[in-house]
Amino acid sequence: MNWHIKAALQKILALSQIGDRLNHMPVLFNKKYHSNVYQYQTYECFRKFEGSKIQIDETSNALEIGTGYSVLSPVCLALLGFNKVVTVDISRDLTFSSFRKQIEFMQVSSLPRDFVSKSIYSEIVLKQKIENIKKVRSFDELFEYLNIVYLAPYKFEEIEKESLKFDYIVSQVVLEHMPPKQLELLFFYTKKWLSENGIAVHCINFIDHFANPGFFQDKSISEFNFLKYSDKYWDFWSGNSIAYTNRLSFPYYVQLAKKYNLNVKSFNGENYRKRVELDTELIHPDILRNYNGVVNKDEIMKYQRGTFVMS
Repeated sequence: MNWHIKAALQKILALSQIGDRLNHMPVLFNKKYHSNVYQYQTYECFRKFEGSKIQIDETSNALEIGTGYSVLSPVCLALLGFNKVVTVDISRDLTFSSFRKQIEFMQVSSLPRDFVSKSIYSEIVLKQKIENIKKVRSFDELFEYLNIVYLAPYKFEEIEKESLKFDYIVSQVVLEHMPPKQLELLFFYTKKWLSENGIAVHCINFIDHFANPGFFQDKSISEFNFLKYSDKYWDFWSGNSIAYTNRLSFPYYVQLAKKYNLNVKSFNGENYRKRVELDTELIHPDILRNYNGVVNKDEIMKYQRGTFVMS
């Protein structure tokens, strides 16, 4: 499907208060949706945690940016041993019925390899906690049991009411949906909030979401197709609450980290799908203006996804 058609549909949906939910509905028709969400959320949560090499204890706390449609990641962080987990989003998209379906897949044996050895809890305690989680009858019960705080919608100042310091700040394919001014604030507060040995881990998708697999995928375009257009043109088609992506690549986040004195301990760039190359000469000047100095155009399209570990 031509990406302009999907963009037009999302632009219309964004006018409605339930537009984002309607946009999300097609994936629910997949019979394996909840199983896939469980596998993805638990794997990605643990992948970032393990990659951060953070050492936690019963006093550690965590902040997740971008709850999304599943609370499994905060649950996993609580099971790893974080005393308090704050998870935030710009809208309240959680439903308890979906959580009940997803949590049924959870058992110690279905958790990612080495999860038990990295948790501060024993296998016996983890089994009991998972059994108790499956018995909760509401999000209120779940959040009280695991000491999870859900803020949606949120402001950065409201997060500070929950804690002034965090040992672990994390996000999963969220930062690409944040405008540059919001990213500036996030990096400013990250520096302010990280504890002495605190770690921030952000997995960021750098590609055009209209090229993502699915019913509405435009198979005719490069995954970097959105780099061809001016800010004005792109904002017309995708400058809404559903379709917005900032079109920024990993060099931008490196320079932002430097600006706010965050140390990039590691960066793991990935190309997780077959590449459809875009001629670098087609990159619009508006894209290049986001970067300090002269940026290597090939660098902008080097990776489809990447994970930063910062301190």
